[in-house]
Amino acid sequence: MRADLHVDTLWRLEEMGGGLFPQREQLHIDASRCREAAVSLLCSAVFTEDARADPWNHCNRLLDVRDRLHSDAREPFEMVVDPVQLEALGESKTGMLGTIENGSCLEGDLSRLELLHDRGIRILGVTWNGANELGQGVLEDDHEGLTSFGKDAIRLASELGWAIDVTHLNREGVIDVCDSGAPVVATHSNARSLHEHPRNLSDELLQLISDRGGMVGVNVYPPFLAPSSEAVNLDTVARHVLHLMEFLGQERVGLGTDLDGISTLPEDFRDHRDLDRLARALLQAGVPSGGVDSVLGDGFVDWWKNWSVSGRS
Repeated sequence: MRADLHVDTLWRLEEMGGGLFPQREQLHIDASRCREAAVSLLCSAVFTEDARADPWNHCNRLLDVRDRLHSDAREPFEMVVDPVQLEALGESKTGMLGTIENGSCLEGDLSRLELLHDRGIRILGVTWNGANELGQGVLEDDHEGLTSFGKDAIRLASELGWAIDVTHLNREGVIDVCDSGAPVVATHSNARSLHEHPRNLSDELLQLISDRGGMVGVNVYPPFLAPSSEAVNLDTVARHVLHLMEFLGQERVGLGTDLDGISTLPEDFRDHRDLDRLARALLQAGVPSGGVDSVLGDGFVDWWKNWSVSGRS
């Protein structure tokens, strides 16, 4: 089963209007390409910029975009909130699992988690790059951990059966999430020891996430993979995958491409149509075939089964 832990397509559609059937050349993702690549699941981010004046209203507008996709019989997309629903879709549909990217949309109101749960959200991304009511992002980092509101939000989200996404979160915040007991995932992050970038995870944090039973999805954005002076291709992605596997094992490294949220791509990767090419690069790098299947989606679906059994459906 092929799954992408992070795409930003809803944000782009809210700006541009329209849908994804049959093709949408301005985007990385559309109905035709999902079918060609046999993509079973898109973790579809509800993304809010740090400076946005209306984060809650914007969040709901993106969810309205998703709902319009699901209500259009031509669109092969359907909201899913658990692995059972996903497995029941069959090959003709692509599931969309709702995720929050930037807890600023809560605007300090815990009751909004319940409302978002009812609208199908199951992963909470604590911050984007800046600071908000929950904690600090990697680009606005005074080395503080989660706020008291952030800890309360993570506790409630975990009780609802959500996972917590530490992508974009500063070091101290990641440590607090790992200490909280919540299911932890970094949906679209890379290895800092291979490329020193504030968005990438240090070996210390990779070990903490691994100790917590968490998961990391590798990001294909070239600035997160290597210095600008280097050519970036799928071999570069494979090196990050191998490093992540040193800490997390083959079953808990996935793919969080960041498609429709990034401006450039590895030179030999257009979009999901090149997942077979990525599979070959992983095999050539020494990842066993079972590990390749895990990276392309099986690992995330299995991990999702483990944390979604708790909480409210």
